[in-house]
Amino acid sequence: MIREGDRRKSILTGRVYRVTTLKEWSVVLETLDGSSRVYTEKDNLKLFYENLENEEPPEDFASSLVPKVEMH
Repeated sequence: MIREGDRRKSILTGRVYRVTTLKEWSVVLETLDGSSRVYTEKDNLKLFYENLENEEPPEDFASSLVPKVEMH
């Protein structure tokens, strides 16, 4: 069962998405930081996304999105 708020991870890119909109045959996924959206059919979730329903994102998840630059 797919619900709004469920988290899915793309097996192709590794990006984590949250289900934001459900329709009869389609779903909208949005990255946790809101920078990207994907509109796809519900059946594609089984093929291209892992369910992260029972996993919590790491505490430093937001900081992992920003590249680390060392200043000299």
